[in-house]
Amino acid sequence: MDKLTVKQLRLVKGQTQESCANALGVHVNTYRNLEEHPEKFTIQQAVTLCNFLGADYNTVIFLPRIST
Repeated sequence: MDKLTVKQLRLVKGQTQESCANALGVHVNTYRNLEEHPEKFTIQQAVTLCNFLGADYNTVIFLPRIST
């Protein structure tokens, strides 16, 4: 499996931002910010999200986007 961004993984798994926010115990606006800036996830949040989405931590990109 290729590496996916947090947003790509969420969409592939058919989850909403709200459901992911609930899994992390954060407000949906906080989750939206994390999804836009994945480098801001804590390790615990990243592991929790991967467990919720049924994905291996090593298959998800938690790096900032590179502008071109």
